[in-house]
Amino acid sequence: MRTRTSPPAVVMNMYYTGLGIARSLGEHGIPVIGLSASRGVYGNFTRYGTTVLAPDSKDDPQNLLACLLKLGGQMGSGSIIFPTRDADVIFLDRYRDELRPYFVPFIAERGALAACLDKWETYLCARRAGVPTPQCWLIDSDEALRRSLPEIPYPCVLKPVVAYSWRTSANWDQVGRRKAIGISSEAELLTEYARISRADQRALVQEMIPGDDRNLVIAACCLDRQSNWIAGFNTRKLVQIPEGFGTGCIVEAVQRPELFDPALKLLRQIHFTGIAEVEFKWNAARSEYQLIEINPRPWDQHRLGKGCGTDLAWLAYCEYAGIQRPPVASRPSAEKWIAEDGFVAEALLLLWRRDPKLRSLIHLARGKRIYGIWSARDPLPSLAYWTMVLIPRLTAAAFRSAWTAVKSKVSANRLYARKV
Repeated sequence: MRTRTSPPAVVMNMYYTGLGIARSLGEHGIPVIGLSASRGVYGNFTRYGTTVLAPDSKDDPQNLLACLLKLGGQMGSGSIIFPTRDADVIFLDRYRDELRPYFVPFIAERGALAACLDKWETYLCARRAGVPTPQCWLIDSDEALRRSLPEIPYPCVLKPVVAYSWRTSANWDQVGRRKAIGISSEAELLTEYARISRADQRALVQEMIPGDDRNLVIAACCLDRQSNWIAGFNTRKLVQIPEGFGTGCIVEAVQRPELFDPALKLLRQIHFTGIAEVEFKWNAARSEYQLIEINPRPWDQHRLGKGCGTDLAWLAYCEYAGIQRPPVASRPSAEKWIAEDGFVAEALLLLWRRDPKLRSLIHLARGKRIYGIWSARDPLPSLAYWTMVLIPRLTAAAFRSAWTAVKSKVSANRLYARKV
């Protein structure tokens, strides 16, 4: 329960991750303020927080800083501020000195963040820690790529060295709106690098681990401010959208405790603190889990931890707020987390194409479930999403489809009339 000294929590962005944090903390009576750059975001309507419209950390960091300093002056000192995206982490790190009089940023120290956000540094740290990882090559020019070509196996993966460098408004379209690119040949690698190098010359080529998305397993970890273990749980991706290099749409809680040791070894080496999502993939050919990446902040499916007895957002809040943490009682869970907006869109697309994968998608969603948006105790975000986003999109798509069909029929009739 909340005490009189429990500080407020400020959550940056109210999508899946932010909404989940608001629910985790709000259930314990912690006052939550959600920052949102858009009025129509579903998380703005949660009963567990108050929304403040604020500039976006990626597009307008200077004005967001001014907004937070004003908010901090009104609230006083000690509020815990949670990032939900890499851009938020970069913002909090960049302005931590300016924010310190009012906020406690929920981020690790700069060196630890650099080791997580820079995939090449992550790779080097994993090698030093003895954590299995696929082979990687750092590319910073066409010449460097050509020097590495004799060593690179196929298939492989082309990635940004720093993920957010591809996601800026100027670069996202340039890289084809892809966060990673599967490569099957030398010619394809040269072509794709020529394209993405116009956005960022630095890139990472990584050996591709064979196997489908269900081989991706997470070690969800929470460490205290001295990098000591607090708690953790495991999840496994069942469906990513798009397949292969997408975002988790159906994710289930599993038991893979053997992953905590390598994850903790790596996190301690870089002196990490807070919450981390450490992603591994099972390599059947080598009979080992290999590191994919470290996400140094809360992520979409963190609410699965509650069913496992390890609500990481609540445990981390207690640590950073300086209040006594509750005892951790880990337990097995078979819950699945579903991004219902992505699930519905994918299901409708498969139905439209008459794709047999629809049956598999529905099958994988069966079982005990929690959702990214829907909650029986907090229904307004889901209602807002359906009425303000999904139904209008479906209506517009149906209208476009009908209009296309009408135009096609009119054109066919005109062609027939000319022939007659």
